[in-house]
Amino acid sequence: MSRATRESIRIGSQECPPSPCRPGSRRFSDIARAALAVPLLGGCGGPKAGVSDTPPLPPARPGVYSDIAPRFSHDGRRIAFLRTTPDRRLQLFVADAGLDRATALLEPELVCPDRPYWAQRTRYASPDGLAWSPNDRRLAFSRVEWFQFDDGQRLPGTGIWSFDLRSGRVSAIALHPKRYANLYYYYHSPSWSPDGRYVAFVAEGLNGQHALGIRCAGVEMPKEVAPRFDNYASSDWPSWRPAPAQLTGLPTRSPTGPELAFCQAIFRTQNVRATATVRTLAPGSADPSSCREALRLTPARYASTEGVRRRANPLDVVEPRVSNPVWSPNGRFIACVVSADTNDPSRSEIWVTDTQSGAKWRASPIDGRGYAAPVWIGGRQLGALRPRGDRFEAVVLDVSGGAARSIGPIDTADCDWSPDRSRIVYAVRPTNRANSADDPTTLAVLETHLSPASASPAL
Repeated sequence: MSRATRESIRIGSQECPPSPCRPGSRRFSDIARAALAVPLLGGCGGPKAGVSDTPPLPPARPGVYSDIAPRFSHDGRRIAFLRTTPDRRLQLFVADAGLDRATALLEPELVCPDRPYWAQRTRYASPDGLAWSPNDRRLAFSRVEWFQFDDGQRLPGTGIWSFDLRSGRVSAIALHPKRYANLYYYYHSPSWSPDGRYVAFVAEGLNGQHALGIRCAGVEMPKEVAPRFDNYASSDWPSWRPAPAQLTGLPTRSPTGPELAFCQAIFRTQNVRATATVRTLAPGSADPSSCREALRLTPARYASTEGVRRRANPLDVVEPRVSNPVWSPNGRFIACVVSADTNDPSRSEIWVTDTQSGAKWRASPIDGRGYAAPVWIGGRQLGALRPRGDRFEAVVLDVSGGAARSIGPIDTADCDWSPDRSRIVYAVRPTNRANSADDPTTLAVLETHLSPASASPAL
């Protein structure tokens, strides 16, 4: 019996070991997703369990792979990433910060039978990826989770798991119950709170619904975790405020516990365009002020801004979309991406909002280039990416607005900045060529020559 046949039987019998991957249903239109859901859930012509749970796989070629989803550890000494091969298998790795040595942590496995794994940071929806625990001892990732329906058909979803780098133990963080009857089959984009008590993640449905999930470690069992109730089914991009111990001594609020920011689109009716918001909440807090609205952009308000008016077109339908919120080092400001057209990267802007005064402003220049994936560099600068042909350019922006200063080009928007902002690790574009045995990884590093210590004082 061939290896491929054995693997097909093993997956068909639901013996799926840990692996970090997630289907990417948000990449399809609502109509296409609904069409895909019919044969899967309706029992009309779909594959039966034990016969064929996965489509035919492309052949694997030795030495042909690409590394994706790099993430720096909090101390900046290690980089976790995933290795993907042409047969669509993924493998969890950890390398040193210089990318001189790479160590495999799990076996390569097929966990995305019918959907791609998306780790790019310039998309409207949050990217797939990994997350280091605050003490850098564990890695959170997505793992395949099969759903069995009464008519015998099966659907691959995902749950959240963690890998302990000291013991090698793989343990569950957030899973679905055995008899699952809700909408959200895919758990992905995990994020640990700074104190390690909570893990936030995105729960996604077949038709692109999004909600937040939050697991309280040591209190909730993995299969007891459910997404928070969301009237709009459109919450995404969880981002934790820095812990008090991580703050820079700058003026800041002192919440009772970890505080989470996230994006939410508010849909009133089908005929009214959505309002974009950034909201915050403090899990476990009874203080009503811990749940706040940090930013609100109505279609009319956004259409009146200078960046939109300069590109006014009578046929344009302006519907603001907000994504990728990130807290400033002092925990007072939030930077995020605002776009009038999620299919046009050149229309993305970076905005900053003051969570104390409610003031908000555009931090990126109006030059038609488009800016995304913000990170804070000290208190008055932001790092960002902008399209450069089929590649991207890393730039530095002043928080108060103005011209962008180029740092250098990178191949893709699948990247991560080091904690001290001196380097950017990124995934290169995949090729069909075999990689050299002398190269531990296909990832590359761009030296930025930046440091928060040399940046301007905070706002």
